[in-house]
Amino acid sequence: MTVFLDRYLARLGLSQRPSVDLAGLDALLWAQRLAIPYDALDARLGRGVDIDPDAVADKLLSGTRGGYCFELNPLFARGLAELGFRVDPLLARVWFRQQPDDPVPPRTHIVLAVWLDGERWLADAGFGGGHVPAMRIADGAEAAGNDGAVHRLRRDDAFGWMLERHFGGDIRPQYSFTDELAQPSDIAMSNHWTATSPESRFIRNVLVSQVTRDGLKSLTNDQFSVQQGGDTQRMHVTGSGPLRTLLAEQFGVLLSDDEVVALGLF
Repeated sequence: MTVFLDRYLARLGLSQRPSVDLAGLDALLWAQRLAIPYDALDARLGRGVDIDPDAVADKLLSGTRGGYCFELNPLFARGLAELGFRVDPLLARVWFRQQPDDPVPPRTHIVLAVWLDGERWLADAGFGGGHVPAMRIADGAEAAGNDGAVHRLRRDDAFGWMLERHFGGDIRPQYSFTDELAQPSDIAMSNHWTATSPESRFIRNVLVSQVTRDGLKSLTNDQFSVQQGGDTQRMHVTGSGPLRTLLAEQFGVLLSDDEVVALGLF
């Protein structure tokens, strides 16, 4: 194995190479989602986000930080490719916070199409929500999430493919994507806007989350929540000291006192 693959599998707590099939894809996806948190703090800190592959590996495999989609999914893609999978990156529009009168959202998310036996499977290690297993990219394909929700893909006349979340009778669009292969220049431009634009929610908010065995724990500004199935517990974070402790204990994200203050919540 390469040095990267050794480091990557060790960070995910995997002692054996996953098989190059659907079971191996799902095992690797689940392991990464459990091991590496969704962490968009560098954007909030005004640093931008470096998506050079070695910079991403050094940050996310350190055990002290996570990353957001333009780091998490390229890291996942690199691991898959080194194992022998064929992977195509695709750019996506995030809809789950859109209101009816809002403009069409920009392409601020990256997902992966993984080829298995001539078919493409959607795999996403970088969305800041509950875990979704790999899904065949086909109209009506479904996958049950770890929180009890069912995710469904449907053809959309305007935007290609739409991923929906079905839970308790509620249907919410998550993101849409097309079949167009994302070029490195497309990815770089999308990442730059997402990590630096004053209009980006990653500049405006402190966002961290972590998939758990049966749900999700998340921090949105000064609100910490733990979701298990349909139940959610919430806690208000009261200052920079408690925030630094919470980031370390709940997400394994280690920031200095100065960095926590620079997040600007208190």
